[in-house]
Amino acid sequence: MLPSFTASDVGTLSREWWHRCQPQIGQALAIGALFSVLVWSGLAVSQVPLDTLALWGKYQIAQGAAGVGLSSMKITWPGERGESLTSVGELLKTPGLDAWAEPVSREIGDAAALALLCGLFAFVAALPWSALIAAPDRVPAGAPEPVPAALDPSPVTPVAPVMIEEPLPVILPYVPPPPVERPLLASQEKSPTPDNPPKAAPREAPHPVAQPSLPPSPPFPAATPPGPATTPAGKPSLSYEFYWGLSELPFENVPDPKFYFPTPMHEEALHRLLYGIQTRKGALLLTGEIGCGKTLLSRELGLHLAGQQYDMALIANPSFGVDDFLTEILYQLGIEPTKTKLKLLHLLNERLLDNYKKGKQTVVVIDEAQTIQDDQIFEELRLLLNFQLSDRFLLTLVLMGQPELNDRLMALKQFAQRISIKYHLGYFSAEQTAKYIQFRLQAANCTKAVFTDEALDIVFKQSGGIPRNINTLCDLCLLIGSMDRATVIDRKIMERAAAERGQLGLF
Repeated sequence: MLPSFTASDVGTLSREWWHRCQPQIGQALAIGALFSVLVWSGLAVSQVPLDTLALWGKYQIAQGAAGVGLSSMKITWPGERGESLTSVGELLKTPGLDAWAEPVSREIGDAAALALLCGLFAFVAALPWSALIAAPDRVPAGAPEPVPAALDPSPVTPVAPVMIEEPLPVILPYVPPPPVERPLLASQEKSPTPDNPPKAAPREAPHPVAQPSLPPSPPFPAATPPGPATTPAGKPSLSYEFYWGLSELPFENVPDPKFYFPTPMHEEALHRLLYGIQTRKGALLLTGEIGCGKTLLSRELGLHLAGQQYDMALIANPSFGVDDFLTEILYQLGIEPTKTKLKLLHLLNERLLDNYKKGKQTVVVIDEAQTIQDDQIFEELRLLLNFQLSDRFLLTLVLMGQPELNDRLMALKQFAQRISIKYHLGYFSAEQTAKYIQFRLQAANCTKAVFTDEALDIVFKQSGGIPRNINTLCDLCLLIGSMDRATVIDRKIMERAAAERGQLGLF
């Protein structure tokens, strides 16, 4: 039943109703949408058989897949011999399919239009219903109007506040804790001499006067280190990233593309490889010194080739025999290998031709190629480049390895002539080393300068600008700094870490 109101407050009540029913607009929309779906479903099923409706739905899916370039996607479709898997491209080429789908689409569209109209009516009906439910309460006729407290003429008897007496706090004198001497290492202990007398045992601090009736006040807080006070659950307590405020370990020697540092030489190498792949140059060669970042560059290259345009196989450990090497290539391409070499080549040829028809490029990346022991494998790789058409290679081969790989390939003249693009990665300069360290720290969400300029100079001198050695040295420095409760990595910590690494013969 509608509440009673006069004509004078129609506008006020209407605005109040509108503000009240705004939160219910979503509910009204949901009711209208649900009503539309139910009406459309009922009309569609009553006008079109379920089998025809299912086929029409598959036809719409096929058109959508073809529109986004998925013409090779398989879909079940009835034929003369029953249902079978058919590609989207072949299905849409079926004669008379569009003529069959046109009247079905028209009937379904008519049902959808009527369903939308019914849903609109349901929304319009649900919105006033929400307004009625959320209407403000009215004062019943004949009842006295409530008077605001500020205008109420009735006297108000003041109530005196109740005072609760609390005992005054007693401040006890602060007594510092007794000094604690850190034990010396064996290399730091000195025998007592006249110039170096033995230290006396620390005197015990006097105990404060006991106050049994009052709890003692807490001591003043001690200075806290730069890292968080607690270790999050699920993380190792001995790791230093929490001390330095890092989200993860920044100097791990793993090929994580997140830590790819785009130096000019690495970017040029990546650009040359991508150019050679996109223009189908056949064989590409990338060499570099030990620890310069070749494997990480291969992972970064894989990110650029991760789309549907490329079919990539990455072989990280190529130390196989000849037959096993071909088997590994097929396995990385997602082909179930066989035991005979002839069948392996047939399967590879079929994949290359199939990728060519789909507009894909087949790329085989071989990392650590200098570990290939048998030169016959290089001959097999050269023969794989014979999979080609009159105007292009069907396979692009990317070899990555240490500098001796270039010497081995140059001795194989038939293979060396197939290499169209070569590039060599070197070491970092002093400036690049400092930027590399800062880049790694920022990738681990570091917000402050951790290494001093002197420490960065020592890193470059001790590591020789080799990224792998830089990672190892900086990782050890952050560990030592966290154990020493240091605020920055300075020259002292860096020299200590460099000395430890030098004892292992790495520098």
